[in-house]
Amino acid sequence: MLRDFIVKAKESLGDVEIYLFGSYARGDWLRDSDIDLIIISTLFKDLDMGKRYRIVRELLPTEISVELLLYTPEEFERIKKKSIILQDVIEYWIKLL
Repeated sequence: MLRDFIVKAKESLGDVEIYLFGSYARGDWLRDSDIDLIIISTLFKDLDMGKRYRIVRELLPTEISVELLLYTPEEFERIKKKSIILQDVIEYWIKLL
């Protein structure tokens, strides 16, 4: 499921990085766990979070439950320095693209 999404994201989101984090990255997921993704794309520039979410959600199968963190490269660089959550995530994330 994620492989298809990664191919679509590479085609649709331009210069993009995708990271898996949370329980799937740590290996302690449960059957009903959602998939946590950080997506960093230059395409997100000047788009509000709602529009970013809709663009990405259209690329994912509807049956996948996801938590999405969507940033431009500049936003991510600025936020990761201040966010304790992102600093924790970076310790165990897995780069998918």
